[in-house]
Amino acid sequence: MKAIVIGATGLVGNLILKEVLNDNDFSEVRIFIRKSTGTINPKLKEIVNPLKDIDALSSEIQGDVLFNALGTTIKQAGSQEEQQRIDRDLPVNFARIASGNGVKIMVNVSSVGANLKGGFYLRTKAEMENGTEKFFPNSVFHFRPGFLVGKRKDFRLAEKIAFVAMKVIDPILIGSSKKYRSMPADKLAKAMVSLSKNPAGKANVLYYSEIMQCI
Repeated sequence: MKAIVIGATGLVGNLILKEVLNDNDFSEVRIFIRKSTGTINPKLKEIVNPLKDIDALSSEIQGDVLFNALGTTIKQAGSQEEQQRIDRDLPVNFARIASGNGVKIMVNVSSVGANLKGGFYLRTKAEMENGTEKFFPNSVFHFRPGFLVGKRKDFRLAEKIAFVAMKVIDPILIGSSKKYRSMPADKLAKAMVSLSKNPAGKANVLYYSEIMQCI
């Protein structure tokens, strides 16, 4: 298999990258990044680009599966418009080109609560899901984890506080509320890669329980 990863420098994307590089089922991994990761691996092909004109990269968007782990914050993006470009528009444009190039499936990192009637962030994620579905009907998988737990490059105080809170809250989230449990980022990455190799029979929208079953 040949993988394409967008968002490969983020928390989940970097873990997906490590998974596929260490997986013998994958012979090639293409990542689209604004600056080199410095990773040396014979299977890895880095396409370093500002990612402003995706159509100019169409000849490079080749493979069997497209992993989308793009995501940012208002603080990092600088505006809602830029966050939407990264979280929604880039994945949709990659989906459009990848589908046209014969890529078979797409696997998205979304968010629990993604909803077109939700607030800005959740609505943006829902719009990303809907947009990618147009190009991968019945072959796009949306992973909707709760609070992600993992070591980020940047310090986020609010997330440190939330992590402590979720350790208390997680055990009482049962039944229909279980989908709101926190999710270790490494387990999410493993589940996404696992599903990409055997997608038959899997739900197109996956929450905590379905994600854990993929591992």
